[in-house]
Amino acid sequence: MASRHVRRHRGRLTVALLATASLIAAACGSDDDSSGNTTEAPTAPTSDESATTDASAASDGAASGGDIEAERDVGTVVLVANQDAGDEGPIDGMIEGLEASATTYGFETQFVAAPDPATHETTLRNLAESGADVVITTFFDLASTVELVAPDFPDTTFLTVVAAPSEQPNVNTVDYEFYKGAYVGGRFAAAMTETDKLAYIGGAPLPFAWADFNAFTAGAQDINPDIETTATFAPGGFTDAPGGRELAASLYADGNDFIFTGAAETDLGVVEAAVENDGMVMVSSDLADRGPENVAIIVLIEWADTIQAELDNIIQGGELGRFRLANPESGEISFEVPASFLDGASGARSAAAEAAIADFEATVAAIQSGEIVVEQISEEQ
Repeated sequence: MASRHVRRHRGRLTVALLATASLIAAACGSDDDSSGNTTEAPTAPTSDESATTDASAASDGAASGGDIEAERDVGTVVLVANQDAGDEGPIDGMIEGLEASATTYGFETQFVAAPDPATHETTLRNLAESGADVVITTFFDLASTVELVAPDFPDTTFLTVVAAPSEQPNVNTVDYEFYKGAYVGGRFAAAMTETDKLAYIGGAPLPFAWADFNAFTAGAQDINPDIETTATFAPGGFTDAPGGRELAASLYADGNDFIFTGAAETDLGVVEAAVENDGMVMVSSDLADRGPENVAIIVLIEWADTIQAELDNIIQGGELGRFRLANPESGEISFEVPASFLDGASGARSAAAEAAIADFEATVAAIQSGEIVVEQISEEQ
């Protein structure tokens, strides 16, 4: 197995009661260097009316679904991803949101998988030249290419998901304060662990990953200062399910009984290892069916809701050139202790989870109300 970046953390982190002065954007990415391909959109999961309503409520003044007369003429919306579909996570969630918005507004959709960075500029230019009205891109590496292409196509609106703010007037950006959810997960993990050893698996040691790990540690150590946390990163990045499985298995063997994984497709392998090693895992996608007795908590990024909210804003004549942070307060980060875990977890875990529910719910409410403001520390400590 390739060597892994490991950081063990014992010092107690603080939870700030004052808002931080600046927010460093969270992100995902991919280390996949295979050649890019263009494909038609796969069949997306069915989206119900409540998802459309929730997404619209999260946008700045955008109305929810129904028969809406669009203020901007949008005939085609393309989602360009630096990862393939089928991850049961970010990409599939964005496809779901795209198809739900297409049902509402009647535009045509296309999905383009472009894992090879060498193809990014050509892909985006070709789409803009062919008349795509809105081009949605995923994560930082594609967003950097948008900055090069967007000035040449002022009539095309670009939406970058998980990226830094843009100065281009035709580029909207949305990012997530996922570290707030990580803090909640850390508190829950502290209530569940029997070994006082918790671990984190990320796709790469990027600033957002450290923010998530540090907030997870803060939450855990606010419950029990003696808890030790370990940060690791999958050798193959965000698309390495086999590597995630191997890494998680080694962490469980090392005495960590609870792993927080935030590495997109790699998470699938981590959940497999949790099942095989009777470990507990926190995920950011709805993977409870893959490990009903092991997925202890889901801190879910509502990718579909975000895409719908952003398209509502664009189509209904909302602000362009804006940057928005999605978070628990907007409803685009949600929380669940799966019923399958409460009903079927081994040993005393079900009882421990039931006992932790009150603190779990109170912490979520306090973050959403602003009573608790989680400090963002986006570097290795």
